[in-house]
Amino acid sequence: MIRLTGYEFVKIMTRKSIYLALTGLLMLLVLYAYLGHPGPMKGTSFYKPYEGAITAEKVQAAQEQLQNKGYSDEANQNRYGVFYEISMFSPEFIKNYTKTDDSGNVMERTVNVTEIHYNKPWGYLLEYIDQFGVLFMMIMILLGLAPVFAEEYALGTAALVRSSKRGKSQIVSAKLMASIVYIVLCVILFTSINLLIYWLRFGNLAGADTPIQSVGMYFQSFDYEYSPYRLSALQYYVVQLVTHLAGSLIFGCVVLWVSSLSSTAFVAIIINVAIVGVPYLAFDVMNFNPGWAKWIEEFSFSTMMRVTRLFQTPVNYSIFRVEVSYLQLYLLIMTVVTAVVVLGTYRAFRNREVFS
Repeated sequence: MIRLTGYEFVKIMTRKSIYLALTGLLMLLVLYAYLGHPGPMKGTSFYKPYEGAITAEKVQAAQEQLQNKGYSDEANQNRYGVFYEISMFSPEFIKNYTKTDDSGNVMERTVNVTEIHYNKPWGYLLEYIDQFGVLFMMIMILLGLAPVFAEEYALGTAALVRSSKRGKSQIVSAKLMASIVYIVLCVILFTSINLLIYWLRFGNLAGADTPIQSVGMYFQSFDYEYSPYRLSALQYYVVQLVTHLAGSLIFGCVVLWVSSLSSTAFVAIIINVAIVGVPYLAFDVMNFNPGWAKWIEEFSFSTMMRVTRLFQTPVNYSIFRVEVSYLQLYLLIMTVVTAVVVLGTYRAFRNREVFS
């Protein structure tokens, strides 16, 4: 079984399209990191005098500084970022400011930020998975896994493979395990490169022990301000990475299932793009948000790969009079979907008639 899995893994890794896409994506990642945010990245010194508990004196100083011209310029974001955060998390602002969720309900903070510390590197690292990491994995999974079964049909080798002594089920198991190894390696590769890039850009990864509620993605967008989870930036980064990997594996299973039903890799790619890519583009990129499609956005495959939405707010659902969190319900649904598509893949490859 190990040799068979290794053989299937080699078949995946010898596709030229993977390396062409990998080269282009890595170049795009570097350009995005260095050109997408041209302002100064090292801002530790600006935070040093103000780090620690938020006091009335710091709030007064922040309000005065925020009146200065040039606050909104990207080149000054490090300089004024500390004052923005002091005002943002000051007791007065929190008391007088309310925010509502998509249903119009007033959101409540379950974890309050009472101190300010420099943690900008982590905002960019979390942003990577939230946006660019999803694009990376979708493309690499599609190119690597869409041909796994469809290629056997297109080349006319499916009948030969299914009649071998290894049996139909063992062939599917080997392809599935090889695909899992491929996905894990892709996540490790992209995460390692992203860590290296932003460590070089910032010169440090300071603020790892600060709460995620105080981590500003895109410098001043606090996406986790109302998160109910008491996690540090480093702890959440690990949780985010594991969740992203799990979402990528689920997407990989869906791609394999579609591949087992498709006559060619091209057909499999088109179908998978429609299943996963269209909702992602519609909701996450184009901000398409009609009320009737809300459930599609909340439980789409890309949601788990993006991760952010699962840990942002304390949303609860009532299922048969049992209260479950959004994260719990999403994981339950994805577990069922994964089991169905994996079993469907085994069944499709065993019973499907080979294309001529």
